[in-house]
Order: sequence, then C-alpha cells, then structure tokens
Amino acid sequence: MSSSPRISVLMTVYNRETMVANAIRSILAQDFTDFEFVIVDDGSTDRTAAVVGAFADPRIRLVSLPVNCGIAMGRNVGLKCVRGDFVATMDSDDIAMPARLRRQYEFFQANPGIDIAGTNIIKVDGDRRTEQKHAPDDGTIKARLLVLEGVAMIDPTTMMRSAFLRRTGLQYPNERTDLDQALWIEATAQGARFAVVEEFLMEYYRHPGNITHELSPDHAGHQQRKTPLRARLVGLFYPSLTHEEALAIARWMEVGRTHTVVDVCAAVTAIRKALLDATSHWGESKDELARILNAHFGRAMRALASAGRQDPAGGTRTGAHNAPEASAPA
Repeated sequence: MSSSPRISVLMTVYNRETMVANAIRSILAQDFTDFEFVIVDDGSTDRTAAVVGAFADPRIRLVSLPVNCGIAMGRNVGLKCVRGDFVATMDSDDIAMPARLRRQYEFFQANPGIDIAGTNIIKVDGDRRTEQKHAPDDGTIKARLLVLEGVAMIDPTTMMRSAFLRRTGLQYPNERTDLDQALWIEATAQGARFAVVEEFLMEYYRHPGNITHELSPDHAGHQQRKTPLRARLVGLFYPSLTHEEALAIARWMEVGRTHTVVDVCAAVTAIRKALLDATSHWGESKDELARILNAHFGRAMRALASAGRQDPAGGTRTGAHNAPEASAPA
C-alpha cells in the first residue's frame, strides 16, 4: 500500500463481532488494490476489536475509541485519518462486490464534475434478495433526498472526493440516524453534484439490529428526527417559503405523526405555494419534487375530506400519517 492511496475505505463498527469479518473480507477481496481501510471501533464491548485485529492485511488501520461515541463521531474521527483521494463509506454488516472500488474509481475518473457517487444494491432481508436501482442523475437524486427513506442513495455504497470534503469542511452532523442524509443535504448546500453508478455493487443487509429497521425500538424516534432535515431541504429548494411553511410540509411528511386539521391545512397551503416555484436553485429536479409533493398534497386533501365526514362541525385531528413515502427507487 502506498503512503497516499487512491481510495480510503472508512468503516465504523460497534458490537458487530458476528458480522464484521464478512464485511472486511469483501473489501480485502476488491480487484482494485490501491486503498487503505480505516476501521473505527466505536467503543465496542464485545469481541469486535479482536475480530478486526485478527486480519493481518497492512492496508487495515484500526482506530479504537475508548467509549461508544456514536456513528457520527466515529466517522468524523475516521475522516481525520484518511489519506486517499476518495473516501468510500462501508458498513460493518454489508458486503461489497469485488468490483465496487474499481468501478466507482473509474466512474470518478470519467466524470470529474461529480463529488459524491453511490451504486445500485442488492437488498438482503432474511431470505429475500431484491435488486434495488436508484436514479443515476444529480437532479433526481437531490429531489429524492426529500423523502429520506433510502430512495436517493444508500450510504454504504457512496464514495466522495476528498478534495470536496476538504474544500467545504464537511463533517457528519451529530444525528443519531440519517446522518448520511444530513451530510448530503449540507453537501447540496455547498454545491455538490451527485450520481449513482448503474451497477449492483453492494449487498445491503437489513435486520432488526439496524437502528432504522421497522422493528427497531427507536423507529418512531428515527421518523421524528427526519422532520428538521426535511424542513432544511424544503427551505433550500423553495427559498420563497418561510421556515414555518417549510416545517409544515416536513411535519406532514413525517410517518406516524398525528396531525390536527390546522396542521394539514398549513401543509396544503405551503405545498401549493412551493409548487409555484419552478426554478432549480441547487440542481434539483423540480419535476421530481412536484411528483413527490403532489402525492403528499393528495394525501392531505383526502385526510381533510375524511376529517370533515367524521365531524362536520370541524374535527380537531386527522390521525397518524402512516402511508409509505411518495417516491421509490427507479
């Protein structure tokens, strides 16, 4: 390994002694070999550190935190350690295909204007394996960030230009979940351009141990934490909206939230105003945004109609918004 590798693979790990070895092997088996592998052990209390330490490959650099600091802190510590021209993120419970690093590196070489690029995935949930494609273009990716449900990109597939990270000073925000999406939102505000390599280069594993999994005990909190992120993005894409108007849209999009009729009316009014702005301010696809917002507008109008039928004198609540989000991978 050179002192300045082309790619730095960055992985944080916490109590994954039964999964991390397969993730590590998948990186060491890459057919692109000029990389370093920075693994941040985030204060694991099981045998994770021992499992990582058993690999003798000189490309591995283990950074051990004395206590569990959270994935955002772990990644930011790792970002201070990386030396490569590109930073490839990796999760400790996923499997990278052998061509992953090479194909993303080749893509960046051919597309010098791209700052962050993901790949398509094979989603593995128990015995189910599903090919999941994502839109490859910058405008659609940015628009689908508003959904915040993995329909824009999948974090452990992403690779980023180190020069962009250095120039902007970007770090992972201190979010318990969706820190990847939060980073991408701030990257958008810094002028980043996104892409997705149209190949299936990652096996992406879903299981109850994922903090974002539907069976996670923190799933409700995970949904609630999306609201300020969505409001931030709505404000970027629709600068004519006030903060309260952007927040009204974001609150309506929150899965599981119970709304008053006043809340829904505020969301309807704000969406109507937003849809009048057809200017792309950050390269986002306004057509894709209109599709997403119109789906939520229709759901809001149906909720108001239902509330009126239940209480013609003026009901106070419309119930929880539990419907799936309005966008899906390409």
